[in-house]
Amino acid sequence: MQKILTAFEERLQEGVKKSKSSCENILKTALYPKRKSGRGFHRQLKKAVENGGICKYKRGKEMNLNMELSSPLTLSIDEEFRKTFPNEGQCGPFNGVINMFSLGTEGLKQTYKDVILQLVFLKSEEDRLKTDLTKSIRKQKKNIYRSLTKTVEETMQDCYKKAAVFTGEGTLQNMRETIEKHVHGSKNNMFESAKDAMKKQLGDLMIEVLYRLENTMKESIELSLKTDEHSIPDVSAELKMVHEFYNKLQESS
Repeated sequence: MQKILTAFEERLQEGVKKSKSSCENILKTALYPKRKSGRGFHRQLKKAVENGGICKYKRGKEMNLNMELSSPLTLSIDEEFRKTFPNEGQCGPFNGVINMFSLGTEGLKQTYKDVILQLVFLKSEEDRLKTDLTKSIRKQKKNIYRSLTKTVEETMQDCYKKAAVFTGEGTLQNMRETIEKHVHGSKNNMFESAKDAMKKQLGDLMIEVLYRLENTMKESIELSLKTDEHSIPDVSAELKMVHEFYNKLQESS
């Protein structure tokens, strides 16, 4: 997991450099579209600055200045992000390291047959925990990915508010210049902040995963050690039946 965080740091740093060098050209393309009239674009940009940099259309692609500005950052981590957080049904989050984690209870069953039920219990706890972690990560990964654009959006809010105040003749150019000036003055900090925000969320998620793995499995181990063979009902026949049904399900799927 630490290797993955290091890889993200490298990709994000590359994204920051690209963002700083290209943001003003990206903004120019967004603020001076070639195929739109000044009057028509005036209304779109006015709606965008009044709505935090976003203008949604009933048809067609929305205008989102925040996504445009953060695009070099998101592009820099896209490949690494897909590897780290693959879609459901693939190797699992963090390049499959959570799925590969195991206490090794399966290999102990033949040697320690007197505690086989405890080992079965630990294996079930391990599987349950990994399933819960995968679900939790799946929910959090969206916020992690969006953190880049969200940080840029938060940094841009002041200039949108200033731009939204303009009225009358020259409003379009005043809005453009206000946004351009803000980006020029903020670019050295804005993209660094976006990088740091994603790094923090990734780091926090890794700490959470490690904490839950360690503490949950410790609790399960302690519980199994405190349980003697007489306090556990004999469910060997039921267990055999469950395994048979499980194998049949695996074959049919």
